[in-house]
Amino acid sequence: MSPRIPVSFRRFSPVFLVIIGAFLLLLPAQAAPATGGVVYSTDFSTDPGWSTNNPATNYHDPAKGMFHYLMRDGSGAYVNVKVPYDGESFTLSFDILPERTDYQATVKFGLGDDDQVTQDRLTMFTELENGPYGRIIWIRSIDLQNQRREASSYFLSYGGPTVQFEDGVWYHMDMDYRTETRSLSLSMYRLNDSQPVWHYTLDNVSIFPTMDRIYMSKIGDSTNPNAIAEGYIDNVAFSLHFPVETPAAVTTQSPATPATTPAMTTPGTQVPGKQAEPIPLSLPVILAALVVSLFCAGRARARNR
Repeated sequence: MSPRIPVSFRRFSPVFLVIIGAFLLLLPAQAAPATGGVVYSTDFSTDPGWSTNNPATNYHDPAKGMFHYLMRDGSGAYVNVKVPYDGESFTLSFDILPERTDYQATVKFGLGDDDQVTQDRLTMFTELENGPYGRIIWIRSIDLQNQRREASSYFLSYGGPTVQFEDGVWYHMDMDYRTETRSLSLSMYRLNDSQPVWHYTLDNVSIFPTMDRIYMSKIGDSTNPNAIAEGYIDNVAFSLHFPVETPAAVTTQSPATPATTPAMTTPGTQVPGKQAEPIPLSLPVILAALVVSLFCAGRARARNR
């Protein structure tokens, strides 16, 4: 036999349901603002499973906990790992140790699409090149219309003194893209002492929503098939950034009023010209008080019976 429900509860339970429903409807919808963060990272302490068409020369080195690369023109070699990306602002960070960079050899590391061609759309990448101007650093982008935006650390390219990298030195690189300013920047530091090496920002860079992978590639490169770029990659991280929008401040202009000297007041004295403002009660407090009142009324009626 089911327990008997008190009359007061049966009579007022619909009222409670209505009050609770109204309370839920009146509560404002709260959504946590998207602020982005790291969506992919690896320190190569375990094999991250990167894809490559040449695992004999490009591979995870478990003894060192790093990724070994060997890039040579004409080989068509590539390495990649897919990441979630849909045109947002991002930062691609990584450490790189160029151990051998022959004359006319290059190593490129960045973000691209499925064709993995660094000479064609769509891509943003960093590059270490040993060429006619020395061992210089590049930041490059190629958009959907095959328009190039690029700069190197050679003095005629960016307007400052020529900066060169060295083989046998660990470097940290941050390639940072911002949609709100349409800018792509590269910041390079020596890893052992965090000493800045080179920084540059490209302006008027297009948004590339179809890029979907971190990659290295020699597809389409054919300058010198005998030149080799070899070394290690470590501590790769890919982060997305979503700017948090804040409501614009609404300003109103009021008619000009003559300047007056504020009146001296004592505690409990109202300032002339201003009305006392009632202290608003919050909606949850009002509803809670109403629920308690109805419940007590129901109990009183039940006792009177």
